[in-house]
Amino acid sequence: MRVTRNYMNSLLGANNSLNGTSSLLQRALSRSSKGRNINRSARLKNSKVNRNVLLGSMVQNTGNTQKLYYNMKYHAGQVSDYAKKLTEKGDSSLFAKAKESGSTAEVVANIKGFVGQYNSMLQNLKDSGSMAYNNYAAQLNSISGLNSSELASCGITRKSDGSLLVDDKKLGSVDVETLEKVWNESGFVSRTAVWADAVESAAERSMEAKASSSYSNLFNNYGSKGNYFNFFS
Repeated sequence: MRVTRNYMNSLLGANNSLNGTSSLLQRALSRSSKGRNINRSARLKNSKVNRNVLLGSMVQNTGNTQKLYYNMKYHAGQVSDYAKKLTEKGDSSLFAKAKESGSTAEVVANIKGFVGQYNSMLQNLKDSGSMAYNNYAAQLNSISGLNSSELASCGITRKSDGSLLVDDKKLGSVDVETLEKVWNESGFVSRTAVWADAVESAAERSMEAKASSSYSNLFNNYGSKGNYFNFFS
């Protein structure tokens, strides 16, 4: 009986040892599984953060570029509008009214408006960093350079960067005949308007192309990566 009892005790001890080992193994596996889940969760979280950062950067860059093109289009359109008023002929023109009233105030206001919008358009062209838009700026600079002496007679100085600077006092004192010669008859305004129209059209095309390219990039970056397609989640 002692042998049998010892044998049973031995079996019980071995069973307890196995149960202990199994319990330890289960705890280890549980910890490992939890670790994998934590790591997977962290990777998914980081992936979402990275996607959101990338998306935000793309949207911001697209927005900044679109804003530049929008401003360029707007300022170029304004230059054309002022040019149309300044180059109008006939009894209803600015200059005919100025001769009749004896005041050049309306003419001066339109000249200053033209110059302000011209300078803004020129700056937009330079800010674009595009060779095509730099060519537009070069053409505009060439026109203003060829007419720099005429502009100076009206109190408009052409600066080294191509922009125009108004001397309000001198411009206000210029007679209507001189203003008409420079701003209505010389060809400076009409030639500038031709290029302003071209800039306006080009800026609109750039806006459309940028929007199309941005949507395409979003789909290329997310649509081909399974769950990454849902980049707003």
